[in-house]
Amino acid sequence: MIEVESYLRTGDDEFTRIEEAREVPPDPRYVEGALTLSIGGRAVLDTVMWDYIDQLWAYVSDMVGSLSEKDEVSTYFPDQPIRLTFRRQANGRVLVSAELTRGPRVANADERELVTELQAKGEVFFARMSEFFPENRRAYEDALTRLRSYRR
Repeated sequence: MIEVESYLRTGDDEFTRIEEAREVPPDPRYVEGALTLSIGGRAVLDTVMWDYIDQLWAYVSDMVGSLSEKDEVSTYFPDQPIRLTFRRQANGRVLVSAELTRGPRVANADERELVTELQAKGEVFFARMSEFFPENRRAYEDALTRLRSYRR
C-alpha cells in the first residue's frame, strides 16, 4: 500500500492536509509544507522534512515524467540537503529512497502503483494551489503536465 499526502505548514510543528486547508498561505513564492510518502507502512517522507511544498511537488513531477525514459531519477529538496531517488528494479518495482543526514529511508514499491498514487495526489495538490494562487496557475499546470507525462 502506498500513501501520499500533501500538507501546508500552518505553524511551528503544525500541518494541515491540503484538502482541509482554508487559509491562503502568506507568500506565494515560498509555500511551506510537507509531502509524506509511506510505502508498505514505511515512512520514506514525513512532515519533519517540510520544505517549500509547491517547489518540491514540481521536482517530483519532473522525476515521474523522467522515469518513463530513465532507470534512475532523483532530486534534492528545495531548501534542505535531502535527496529523493526513484531507482527502477526488476519485475516492475522501484526502490524509493530519501537520503538524510541521519541516514537513508528506503522502501520498495510497485512502479505503476507509485506513479498512479503520485499522479492522483499531485492532481489534488496542484488544483488546490491554483485556487489559492491563481496567478501561479500556469506554473502549476506545467508541473501537472510533467507529472502526467509518465508513459510505460
